[in-house]
Amino acid sequence: MARASTVDTTEGSLVGRSAQLAWPAVLQAILANFYAFNDFVFVGMLGDAAATAALSACFALLILHFTFIKVFPVGATALIAQAFGARKPERIGQLFRSAVTTTMGLSLIIAVAGVLVMPWFVSLANVTPEVGLHVADYLRIIYWATPTFALMLVVVGVFRACGDTRTPLVLEIGSLLVNIVLNFILVLGWGPIPAMGIEGAALATALSRGLPGVVGLWMILRGDLDFDPMAGVRGLIAWRPDLDLSRQMAAIGIFEALSGLIYGGVYLMLNRMAGELGSAAQGGLGAGLRGIEWIGFAFGSGFLTASISIVGQNVGAGKMDRAWGGAWISAGLSALCCQLVGLIFILFPEPLSRMVTDDLDTLRYAMIYVYYIGWVMWAVGFEMSMFGAMVGAGQSRTALAVSGGYNLLRIPLAAGLLFGLDNLIDGVRWVTLGAADAPEVIGPFAALVWTIGLTSVLKAVTYAIILSARWRALKRSQATTRVRGARSVRM
Repeated sequence: MARASTVDTTEGSLVGRSAQLAWPAVLQAILANFYAFNDFVFVGMLGDAAATAALSACFALLILHFTFIKVFPVGATALIAQAFGARKPERIGQLFRSAVTTTMGLSLIIAVAGVLVMPWFVSLANVTPEVGLHVADYLRIIYWATPTFALMLVVVGVFRACGDTRTPLVLEIGSLLVNIVLNFILVLGWGPIPAMGIEGAALATALSRGLPGVVGLWMILRGDLDFDPMAGVRGLIAWRPDLDLSRQMAAIGIFEALSGLIYGGVYLMLNRMAGELGSAAQGGLGAGLRGIEWIGFAFGSGFLTASISIVGQNVGAGKMDRAWGGAWISAGLSALCCQLVGLIFILFPEPLSRMVTDDLDTLRYAMIYVYYIGWVMWAVGFEMSMFGAMVGAGQSRTALAVSGGYNLLRIPLAAGLLFGLDNLIDGVRWVTLGAADAPEVIGPFAALVWTIGLTSVLKAVTYAIILSARWRALKRSQATTRVRGARSVRM
């Protein structure tokens, strides 16, 4: 395998650097979402509507489970990007080692906890008993494989922080090819291997997702990036977590994790509301979001990755003007690319939805989701990229306040539109606390999509206001510094 190629974003065209980092990350995100797509396709071949609905319910539960695994990888990515921009290779090595050990230790705890609380998680999904059995079968395997996902997050984050988004793409291609083969064999059965259904999909995902982490770790240890991961240290003691570095990583990553936790929890509640319209509505929500909208998410995720690297590296280099300029450029490109995808959603909702479901009732709901969300994909792309910019700058609290706050707003908005304003409070109490029975549904399924779309627009506008204010403050600070410097020269 070719040696890794890092990108220094502190110099050169910001548009060029953003595109250079984003396009491999976009392709990787597209490929990464094919794991869910593969699940829907291969499980869908079984003709089991309950299994398809289970995959939809699993989406939110998996977000909740994996949220806290990201605490140290996300923090490490931001800090390593800053260290890369500051030209501190020894600090990069220290952060890398601490991130690996702390994340792997945390992942073991989370794996056990996930298995123990799984029955409670399944009960939150508001699914039928048949769907619940499928959910449990899928999650049990994924939960035990948590450490493989954790290692992958750390390794991919280190490559991206150093400006290398191509190597993770190559690793993803290999992993996805393995996933396709394993899905075919394990879900449908082949030769002496019996069909395992949804359990086979989970096992295929768990096995294939371990590949990028293991191979990427080997590449880092052999010195493929522009730092020596073992500089000045040798032996197992080198992998002992540095508590101060772990604290710094957690200080950034915990807010991103909380934002993800809120996102997953809110989606779980939206899925719970959809359940009042039937399992087909739940399947349509999941098919639209996990099966189709991920195409647009991929572009947003790619520019989110670019923003973390560009902003992080330039903050580390002390080039704040360039850091915020890069944030604007990446967000604009992200919005443009995502809306082009949204145009396809608007024009072809039925052919796209048929790619992930054959059930006519589920198809009808999926088409509604795909069509309406297509109109606001620009906002999804803009806010995702801005989220990355805040993380790269180490300002994940701001990202949590904006993204997390508006995601929470989705609960009362959806409840009001679906159950009516007169039943708003009862609807919120039911969906959040499980209190009493669900109010009577008087609104359409589209209400859930309108809620997601409106809050996405609000997030994009708020991020633009915040970045504009900070940009103006930076310009005023620079102007003041120049005036003081000129006065000093005259004196």
